Formats: sequence, structure tokens, C-alpha cells
Amino acid sequence: MSRGVRYIALISMLVLAAASLILAGCGGTATTTTAGGGTTTTAAGESTNTTAGGGGEGKTFKFGLAAPLTGQYANYGGSHKGGIDIAVAELNAAGGVKGAQVAYVAGDDQGDPKEGVLVAQKLIDDKDVLFVNGHMFSGATLAAGPKYQEAGLPMITPSATNPDITDLGDYIWRTCMTDAAQGEGLAEYAVITLGVKKIAIVHSDNDYGKGLADAFEAAAKAAGGEIVAREQYTDGDTDFKAQLTKVKDQAPELIFLSGYYPEGSKIAAQAKELGLNTQLLGSDGFGSDELIKLGGASVEGMLISTFFDYSKDDPAIQKFVTTYKANNNGDNPDWFAAAAYDVVMLMASLVEKSGDFSREGINQALSAMTDEYQGITGRIKFDENGDVVKPLNIVIVKDGRLVTAPKQP
Repeated sequence: MSRGVRYIALISMLVLAAASLILAGCGGTATTTTAGGGTTTTAAGESTNTTAGGGGEGKTFKFGLAAPLTGQYANYGGSHKGGIDIAVAELNAAGGVKGAQVAYVAGDDQGDPKEGVLVAQKLIDDKDVLFVNGHMFSGATLAAGPKYQEAGLPMITPSATNPDITDLGDYIWRTCMTDAAQGEGLAEYAVITLGVKKIAIVHSDNDYGKGLADAFEAAAKAAGGEIVAREQYTDGDTDFKAQLTKVKDQAPELIFLSGYYPEGSKIAAQAKELGLNTQLLGSDGFGSDELIKLGGASVEGMLISTFFDYSKDDPAIQKFVTTYKANNNGDNPDWFAAAAYDVVMLMASLVEKSGDFSREGINQALSAMTDEYQGITGRIKFDENGDVVKPLNIVIVKDGRLVTAPKQP
């Protein structure tokens, strides 16, 4: 079924999403940032360009950033913003996009679907915003996506993987693989590459965690594996011993974790406390040095799916790593930072070719892509659904760092 036909089914969703905006409120502040020009925090819904002088005959290549910038998942948003800041600085240092200065306005969705809808409306209302880099999480993306589709504002998520995002419409894109693809790839990696048969699954009950766990379970069974236990938790939980005790009773050879690193680090630590020393395989939500900072020795040896391996000896990757570390107190970039960087650079390359500074023109350029774009997270080429297919990479926590795992899919 085509993306246009699927969009018809979204009408009722759009009505509900529009109704939710009647709620008075707050969706955080908005900031507009340009490299070298500073940052201004404004009242909700306003924006201020802090760079003197325009470029491109007065045009500005302005986009929206939608990510959790405060709250329990602020570190994810910090990575997202860190990657974007590098892209903006590089583009402006090279003369901008068709001579236009590059800037962005930030919306804090806190990783929450309700806040995501509010942020979407603010970015839609800013007519200078040409596209949105975000949202990061599947729940916020699924909630906000129909608003962007209705308004004709291209949204490119670098990290939301839920398969249902595919059906949101032809203005919705992503540069990461779907949960279906990742789940299948990780299941085959566990059963075929690692040779394990008895597997337990522990996952978040959010859209991302559950969707990926479902895909993994189906593919693991198809590959000849056995799911001996499946337990779930709610984001923000801190005690996982009840679930882990049930898992331990089934003596799995491997535990697949589907969720985010704040909870994952605690799960790893509590597993060790219970004497559960089973191999851990984490989804892409764990692919950050923050996991190691939070989990310490308990995450040593953990295998993790990622779309960016900062340890690779690739000039483009190492240039990005060096700049990110210089900007962030020596911290390594995670795949969220790299993917956000790739979105900006991809969009800039398309407008450089088309010269069209309009929302519709940018979406048409995305639709018309025939060549692969080589980013630091790999090849980017969209299928008819606005999804991409990328190779799966596995890293391992070794001596307190994420390094390329010896066994790859």
C-alpha cells in the first residue's frame, strides 16, 4: 500500500491530535541557535535568529530540533543537539547552504508524546522552519508525526524505530532502521552468529521497547531459538529484581534488553547482584557511553546494537569524534549524535542541489533521491515508505569503552 493511501487512515488521528492542542500549556521553551551567533531562549512559540547578517539573498536555512532536552532522558537530547551543533558550525564555516546562514530552533519534548504534539505545533507555526530533525523517541514521533503530515512540514527522525512510523504519511522520514529490521537482525545474530538457543527478553513497555521485543521474539523463534522468559518494566522504574528473579529461574543463555540506558544500567547491576551472569545483548537505546558511566563494571562485556561505531578507523568518523569530544568535555559521541548530524548534512546537500528553500521543495527533494548519501552512520537511501536499510553493527563494552565486537552479523 502506498504512503499516500495509508495517509487517508490518519484523518481520525489528526482530529484527535488537533484536539489535544486545546490543552493550555507549556511545551517548554524554544531556542534558536547558529554557530558563532549565540543562543536566545524565547517565550514558547517564538523564535529569534541570533546571527547578524543573512546570506543567500536574505534566506536562512532554518530547521527545527525536537528532542528531550530536560527530564530523565535529557542526555539523549544533549547528544542529539551536540551532533546538530557540529553540522551547523561546519556548514556555516563553509559559507552556509547556497549562501544562506544555517540556524535551528529547539523544542523540548522531554521524550513524552503529549509534549511532542505541543512541540510539533510550535515548529509548524514557525513558517521559517523548513524541516524538523527529530523526534528522537518512537512514542513522541508517533504522536507528533500526524501534525507534521497535516501541515506539510517534513520530519526526519534520526532515531525513532517503531514500524508504525512508516504509516504516518509522505512527509515523515527516518534515517535509522525500523524495529522490525533491527529485531530480526539481532535475533539472527543471537541464535545464528552467537549460537545461543535459550533466550530471555526484558523490555520497556513503551512503543519502542515493546515493538522491538515483539520483532526479536518472532525472529528468534523462526531462527530456531527458544524464548524461555519475557518480562517488562515501565520507564523510570528502579527495581527490577522481581523480573530478573523470574528470568534467572529459566536459566537463559542470553538476555535481550530492549529499552534505554537509564533503566538498562540498573538492570545489569541488579542482575549481577542476583548472580545472574548471563550474556546481555542490548538494543540501540543502550548505545552510549552514558550506559558505562551509569552501569560501571556491571555492563562490562555487554553487546549492543548501534548505527555508529566511534572506534572505527574512518577519517570522517574520527573527525566527528574529535570535534564532538572537544565540544563536550572529552565525551565520545553516541549514535544519536552522529545520526542527528547526518540528517542536517543530508538536508543541506539536497537544498544545495535544488536551491528550493520551501517545505514542499525539500520534501520533493527527499522523494526524488536516487543516489545514496554516505553519512558517518552509513549509507542513506530511502525506500518508497521513507525508511532506510542499513547494516547492523554490534559493539561491546570492553575496558570501559564501546569497541567493535569481534563477532558481527
